[in-house]
Order: sequence, then C-alpha cells, then structure tokens
Amino acid sequence: AIVNAIGCILMREDQEEKTEEQGEEDVKPAAKTMNATNRSALFDILCGRTRDITSFTRSAALKTLNELTEKQSLPLDRVGPVTEIAIDRLRDKTVMVRRCAMQLLTSLLENNPYMGLLNPKPYQEKIRQLETYLQSNIPTEILQARDTAMEETKEEGAATAQRELQEIEAAALAAAIADAEQKRENGEDLSQEEQEFLAKVRALKYATSALEFINLFENANDSFQSMLLSSNSSDVTEALRFFVRAKHFGLPCAVHGTKSALSLMWSTEQNIQEEVLQAFIEVFVAEPGTEGKDLLPENQIAQNFLDLVREATVSELASIEEAIGQLVKKEIVPPEVFSILWQMASQAEGQLRASSMLVISMAAGADAKIVDSAYRLQNLYDAGLGDYTEEHRDWNTARSAANALQRLSRTKVDPSSARYIILDLITERLVAVARGDWCEDGNKEDTNAWFCAAEQAINAIFTISPAPEKVAFEILMGHQAAIFGSPENPCQSTDDLRLSRFFFVLGHIALKLLIYTEVLSSSVRRANAAKTVKKQESASNGKATKNDDSEMKSDGSDEEEDAIEAELGVAQMAEAETERIAAEISETEIVCRGVISLFTPMLLKVVANEQGIFSSRILVQSATLALCKCMCVSRSFCEKHLPLLFSVFANAPNDDQDLRANIVVALGDLAFRFPNEVEPYTPKIYACLRDQSTRVRRHTLMVLTHLILNDMVKVKGQVCEIALCLQDQESGIRDMARLLFHELSKRSNSPIYNLLPDIISQLSQLGLPQAIFREIMSFLLVFIKKDRQNEMLLDKLIQRFPKCTSINQKADLAYCIAQLKVNDKCIKCLNDNFKLFKDALFDEDVLKNFMTVLTKAKKNAKPESKDAIQELENKFNDTAATGMENVKASKKAAKTKARAAKRRAQKKEYEGESDEEESVADMDEMDEENIHHNVVKPPSSESKNNRRSRRTRSTQSVEA
Repeated sequence: AIVNAIGCILMREDQEEKTEEQGEEDVKPAAKTMNATNRSALFDILCGRTRDITSFTRSAALKTLNELTEKQSLPLDRVGPVTEIAIDRLRDKTVMVRRCAMQLLTSLLENNPYMGLLNPKPYQEKIRQLETYLQSNIPTEILQARDTAMEETKEEGAATAQRELQEIEAAALAAAIADAEQKRENGEDLSQEEQEFLAKVRALKYATSALEFINLFENANDSFQSMLLSSNSSDVTEALRFFVRAKHFGLPCAVHGTKSALSLMWSTEQNIQEEVLQAFIEVFVAEPGTEGKDLLPENQIAQNFLDLVREATVSELASIEEAIGQLVKKEIVPPEVFSILWQMASQAEGQLRASSMLVISMAAGADAKIVDSAYRLQNLYDAGLGDYTEEHRDWNTARSAANALQRLSRTKVDPSSARYIILDLITERLVAVARGDWCEDGNKEDTNAWFCAAEQAINAIFTISPAPEKVAFEILMGHQAAIFGSPENPCQSTDDLRLSRFFFVLGHIALKLLIYTEVLSSSVRRANAAKTVKKQESASNGKATKNDDSEMKSDGSDEEEDAIEAELGVAQMAEAETERIAAEISETEIVCRGVISLFTPMLLKVVANEQGIFSSRILVQSATLALCKCMCVSRSFCEKHLPLLFSVFANAPNDDQDLRANIVVALGDLAFRFPNEVEPYTPKIYACLRDQSTRVRRHTLMVLTHLILNDMVKVKGQVCEIALCLQDQESGIRDMARLLFHELSKRSNSPIYNLLPDIISQLSQLGLPQAIFREIMSFLLVFIKKDRQNEMLLDKLIQRFPKCTSINQKADLAYCIAQLKVNDKCIKCLNDNFKLFKDALFDEDVLKNFMTVLTKAKKNAKPESKDAIQELENKFNDTAATGMENVKASKKAAKTKARAAKRRAQKKEYEGESDEEESVADMDEMDEENIHHNVVKPPSSESKNNRRSRRTRSTQSVEA
C-alpha cells in the first residue's frame, strides 16, 4: 500500500509540473510541488522495495514503476537505473516478480526518451563524429595544457604511455565541457562558437546516454535466454512479447532472441507453440503494431526470410522450417512471396541464390505444389543444378535444390510425361554432383563443401528415382573409374581428396540401400494388407447381394477359402516371409555380397592404417564414417569390426576431435540398431565422457541420453560418469545432464532412487572436492520425494558407514542424509542404527549434518516424538564430546609414542657408535699381534686410558 501511495504521489507531482509548464492557472493555491530532494528520496524508496523480502512487495514496486513509465512520469536520470533493476529482477525466484520485470522492460522500450530505432551503430558513429569535433574545438588554454602534458608523457617513455595519452585527451575534453557549462550557468555571454560547442556537448550526452541504454539490453541477453528456457509458460510468453517489441525498435539482441525462441516450436505445450508462431508472424511477416492482421509487402517478407536463414545454425534452420511450414499450411504467407524467391534463385548469385532455394525447400515441405510442377522443376533444374552451379561450384545451392527435390514423390516411368522427362534430367545432374565431377582435386575447402551437397543429392536420388539402386551403381562405377582407371589404362596413384569423396559416397549409398529395402518391405506389407481388406470387403458385398444359387455357391466357396487361409495363418506367414527376405538382404546382400563388398577390404585397410601410410586426416575421417554406415547395415559386419572401431577411437590424435565425435555418434546409432552386439562396449562409451574435447563429451552425453531415455542402454554403475557432467566446465553439458535426470525422475520405476546408493559410493571414492560432491548430491537428492524412498535410502546410507575408509567419506554420507526429508520412522532408524555411525560424530562436519536432520524433524514432529528427538540429540552431543576427548587423547598418546621411539632410535645410534669404536680397537690389537709374529705384549697404560675416555664420552652422550 505504501508503495502504491508513493507511486500516486509521484504521478500527481509530475502532472502538476506539466500543467504549470503549460501555463494553466486553474491550479489550486494549496497544491504545491515538492522539491527535487524529496522526490528523489521517494524514488529511492520505490527502487529499494524492488528487493524487498516479500515477493508481493517486489512485484508491487515493479508495477508502480511500470505505471510511472507508461504515464511518462519517470525522470530521465532514472531510466538507466530502473532498467538495471528490471533486468536484475528477471532472475527473481518468484514468477510474479519476473513477469512484472519483463512488463516493465517492455514499457521502458515503448516509452524510451530516445525515440525511433535503438540500433547502436548510428549512435556509435554519431559519438565518434561529435568527439572528433569537440577535440578539434577545445579552447586554446586547455589545448596548450593538453599538449604540454602529452609532450611530457612522451619524453618519459613509460610502458603505459599510450593509455596515459588517451587519459590526457579525455581529461582535456572533460575540462573543456565543464568550462563551457560553467560559463552558461554563470550567465556569461557566449560567442557563436561557444554556443555551437555547447550544442555539440548536449548532443554527445544524448547519444552517450542512448548507447548506454541500448547496452543495458544487449548485456542482459543471458537473462532473456533464461526467461525463454523457463519451465513456466508465463515467463516464456512475456519474453516472446518483449522480443517482438525489441525487434520493432531495432535492438540487435532481438534477432538472436527471436532465433532462440524458434526452438520453442517443438514445445509440448500448445499455447507456447501458438505464442511463438504469433511472435514469428509479428516480427517477420506482419506490419509492426498490427498484431499480425496487416502483412508486410511481399518483397519485404521474402527479404526477412532470407535474412533469417542466412547465418542460422542447423538447429535454428530446423525450427525456421517448422515455422515457415506452419505459415504455409495456414495460408498466411502470400503465394507472391515464393514467386519472388524463385526469381531471386534464378537471377541472384552466391549466398542469396542458395538462401532463396533453401527457403523454397522449407516451404515445399508443407506444400509440395510449390516445387512439384513441370514449370517449377525446370526452374529448379536451371537455378539449382544448372550451368551456374557447375561453373561456380556452388555446393550450397546444389544442396538446397536437392533438399527441395526430397519433398516430391517417387516418379513413375512414363516417357510421355513432362514431369518424368525433367526429373530424368535432374537425376543426371544429381549423379554428376554425387560423383564429384565438378570438384577440384587439390582444393580441400571445395571437397569439404561438397560433402553436404553429395549427401543431399543421394537422398534426392533415392526419393525421386524409380530405380535408385541402378543409379547408385552408376555413381559407384563412376568413382571407380576416376580412382582406378580402366583395365587398359589403370591409374598408379590417386588423390587423397578423390578417395575421400569415394568413401563418403560408398558409406552413404550403403545406408540408403538399407532404408530403401525397408521402404520396399513396408510397401509390400501395406499392399498385402490392402489386398486382404479388399477381399473382405468384396466378400461382405457379395454376401449382401446374393441373388441366385450360383452366386451362393461361389460366395460359399470364397468364404470357405478365406476361413481356411485365416486358420492356417497364410497372411501372417506371407508377412513374416517378407520381413525375412528384407532382413536377409540387409544382412548379407548390401555390404557382404553386393557391389559395396568389393570395396570394403580397401576401406578397412585405410581405417586401420596400421603402418601410418595414410596421413590425410580428411581421408581417415571419411573412411571411418563410411565404415560406421556399413556397420549399421549388417549385424555380422558390425560385430566383426567393432574392435577396429574402438581401436581407431583410442588411437585418434588428440587434436582430431572431429573423428572421435563422429565415432561417438555412430556408436549411438549402432547401439540403437544392434544393442546386444554393442552392449559389451558400453563402459568404453561412458569413458568418452572424460574426453578432453568438449565437443566429444557433449556428443557422448547426447548419445547416452538418447539411448537411456529410449531404454536401449541399461543405466548401471557407469551413471556416475553422467553425474560428474553436472559439474562440467561447459554449460551445455551441464544442462543436458540435468535434463537427463529430470526425464528419469518422471518414470514410474524410480531409476534415480535405485541408482543413488551406487552414485554416492563411487563419487565418494573418487576423492572429489567436497564442494563438487555436495553440489551434485544436492541436485540428485531433490528427486527423492516419496516418504518411503526417503526412509529406505536413509537406512541404506547408514549401513554404509562401517564400510567407509576415511572420515571424509562419512562426512559425505552424513551430508546426503541431511538433504533427505525426515519423519518419525527416519528418527527411529537413526536411533536403532546409532552404533553404526557414532564413532564419526566427533567430526564437526558429521555432527553438524546429523543436527540438521534433527532440526528438520523437530519442525514437523508429533508431540509424542519430541522426547525421542531430544533424547537422540543429547546422545549425539554426549557421543561427540566423548569422541572428541578420545581423539585428543589418541593424538596425545601418538605424540608421546613418537617421542619415545625417537629417543630409542637415538640411544641405539649412540650405542652402535661405541661398539664400533671398541671393535676397531680390537682389530688394531690383532693386527699388531700379527705383525710381531704372535708375540704377546701387555697393552700400554696410554691405550687403556684412551679407550676408557671414549667409553665415558659415549655413556655421557647416551645419558644426555
């Protein structure tokens, strides 16, 4: 209420000021505007309440600021701070506060004091021009002082001279501005030059303030992205509406934000999909401010689509295609837009031609009529696969044209049909693309661009050709002739890029033949099913129209045959036979006995590269990818060459992350197709999560996420590797790991609960830093929500205490127990198993965690349980105190024992020295006796005294 009252006061004061400025005299005499200090104090209170402890007050403060902004009662010097506050509140934990903050930002955009577009480039250029002008018109006295200071700095020759010179120039400019403003405030007469100087100063302040306002939004891109990715639909809706308004004002962050928002086209919530599509229409199709009712001119819509796809990523292109497809289905995009795009594709050059063809192919996915006509196919042939594409080797345009052809249906052989004739010509050009006839052998960049075009060309051939297997044979024979030559004129050597192109085509054709076989098998099954349905319909119709005895006899015989066939399962046997034949073709014909099998020995030799004779990285990558595709075809081929694939991965150079990433993705496909064959190698796949390459780790986690969520890989002890990804340095990997555990938590069989004991055990044995371990476990233990699961998990964790080998492991277990929900049964479990963990209570961390458990229990404890909790708390404190005394006593005893051992060692050392001296003396006597021919002489008194003195010194040193 106070916040709302402050807002009303500020709005009233602002309205009264505006009324006074307009010269109206009907204002009441009692109404007196407050001074600037009081108004600033009220604004400070209002801004401070945006961080109030209660969310209701925070949202009320933001709403009040929103009303002040809409009423244009927000002072200019408050626009920046209020914008910062709104951006900061986007990370508030309460949905209502985040929604109000986003609405405030939208109002600030719509009522910004800078008017017009908020594109930073014009303001940056204006600031540069104004600073140049002001620097050249600095007053003489300031200019002389600046030059003197700069000369002194240059003479000193300091390492930071350049920075100091810049600081001197900035200080001189600031002094000139301050001097001019001081003259104006003092009411001095200003010359024309000084007035113009002040005007430029005001323009500089205005442009600088505008650029700072723009940068506030640009630097808040992470906050906007978090709103888009929020699980709350309200956050997503408000963020989308903000980006629509930001795009209309020309903010650069709006383009990136809108592209990111297009990924929400795949959301499972219908209202979010509709909101995203509406935002797409308002930004790229409709006039600003018309809510999608009035469309832009057709050429502007076409240009917006081209700008959208020009620099989009692969994932963004998929979302853009979905959005354009939805608009085409709803007939929102005018047909004239595609006529303009066809014209651009025919006449433009470079990237614009490829982008036009790409947009056409996207629209054709929703409406094949955009491409499927003899006239349009002729345009596609000329624009996408014609002479221009061949001369300039424009692989992007060829790829887009081939992508558009995949929207068509398979053509039937009809030489009289114009469609068949033009598609036959198009197939010839696609064959030329797939053979690489236009490539330059020595140009690596050209070959890299060719790969995508060749892939789409082969896909188009298998889509439109009536006999794609024959066309594929023609492509392979063309590559063979180019590499090996003819029998009359064989080639002694070949280019590594040409061989790379051949292996790429070989592997992709093998994969497409597998898909084509499955398509034919499905067609046969559908035909048999249709035949059965037709027979049943004819039988029922014949039964209804029986008129004579002959028909009755015929119908009776047909019904009898159908009954016999149904009883014997003839239809099921035919379907099973069809599946068996298709499986046999896939298993033995394509890569084991077909044309492709002739080249697999060479392929395996290049992949193995045992002697290192193939040094071309692109060749090894292409060969490995081809091997992976061939392994996807045949089970026996896959099982035979899996060891080779893993050895290639292990021996891959550290800097060749492309090869390792491709192998990881291929292993995911193989695990999905042949799970039993790949299952023994699952630990090696998990080990890729520790790869030094971020890309390899991301691909591995993506593959494992796909396999685990589709139940193709059992979640075993290796899930600890995925848990470690929760603390990966790459944010994308962390988010993907969180997504996997979120999806697992939704399953009814509680996989996270079953996995947690092993995860805790393995993580505690890895010796992780305590902070990392606890962050991982605090995230995972949130998913344990059922009371029964909490009770059982607590019991399992307590049982692990005797198996711990260090106090740190026990502290980790105690921390996990402290994160669980506690009830009376948990307290009873702690009391019953007290002896298992009592020896660890001396540790401060362990005791603190168990006290946290008791604190939780006290909050929801029943009256009859409070005594038991208090008794257990006393037992904890007493045991901890006793344990601490024992620890201190043990430490003291250990120190005493160490000192005693040290004294014994020193005593032995000194005794050893005295014994050694006596033995040396005896040896001297023996030597003397031997010298005198065994003549015995009594020892002299001097030697006895020397010996006695040595013994005395040794004894005294030992006693000391």
